[in-house]
Amino acid sequence: MFEVRFHLGRGIHYNHWQIKVMQGSRKVDEFYYDPAYYQLELIGCKLVNKVNKAKKVHDAGVKDVSGWVECEDILVNNEVDVDNLEKLYYNPIKDIHWRRESDSGEFEWDNSEYASLITQGRQVYILEERT
Repeated sequence: MFEVRFHLGRGIHYNHWQIKVMQGSRKVDEFYYDPAYYQLELIGCKLVNKVNKAKKVHDAGVKDVSGWVECEDILVNNEVDVDNLEKLYYNPIKDIHWRRESDSGEFEWDNSEYASLITQGRQVYILEERT
């Protein structure tokens, strides 16, 4: 299992995609990809959100890790066009829940599952809905 998020912590990997390799709840490895050069295809995905932590981030306006994409597999490429794909949003400073571009805020997408997602720059798009 993998946990994928956009890394905003200071240092060499600032503004990179962070991938944690997980065995249960234990991290066994970690990788970073520069979004200027790599596009990540995430397979078998779930949008994870720790709502209580997201509320604290929202109320204080201070960054902290409260959400990520959990996935079964990752493919690294840079060829998928995202022009006609729907964007996902997560920024707990502005909104404590995952949101979809087509949604005007009436639905929470926390824990929603997808067959595949794709990154472009620092954004995440829905490549294929889960059937």
